[in-house]
Amino acid sequence: SMKSEPVNPFRTEKMQRILSEFHTGLHPAEDEKLVAFITEESQQYGFEPELILALISTESSFYNWSVSKKGAVGMMQIIPETGKALAKATQIAWHEQNQRLFDPYVNIRLGIHYLHALYERFGDLRTALAAYNFGPTKIQKWIHGGKKIPTRYANKVLESYESYLASAIEENTHVPEGTSTETPPSIPERSAT
Repeated sequence: SMKSEPVNPFRTEKMQRILSEFHTGLHPAEDEKLVAFITEESQQYGFEPELILALISTESSFYNWSVSKKGAVGMMQIIPETGKALAKATQIAWHEQNQRLFDPYVNIRLGIHYLHALYERFGDLRTALAAYNFGPTKIQKWIHGGKKIPTRYANKVLESYESYLASAIEENTHVPEGTSTETPPSIPERSAT
């Protein structure tokens, strides 16, 4: 198993503050557990947890019980058919009903796994995010057809991501020594070839 990074209490507090601005529809104690879970799951796949927070806030505004017109379910708005395939890939037990997707831990685990699979497939975060939104088959068709991939969705997620990375804890302006306050470099654009 991969080594997880040491937990940074400042970062955890910041993420809890971000989450507290949303109505999750879950017990408040769950919200704290969710932050720890998102951090751990993200890092297993090499993602910054703030990216996953940004994706969840874009998808469902963190409301656990949300269901879209297209039938996408839960925090990371997973289509049940996709969820079933992802559950198989991650060895998560799946029951015919979509109940599993209302379990935020299952939903987020599957969602992060899915984003990672799309990132591996397309080799580029922007494209992976577009595929998360439109579905990989559509994106593949557009790429093959030389069509421009819509960027609005990816831009929205990446803007939230940047702002979550940048947001420090206002009540605590003291930065511990040896802490870099620089924002990490943003994801490079894929060069047009």
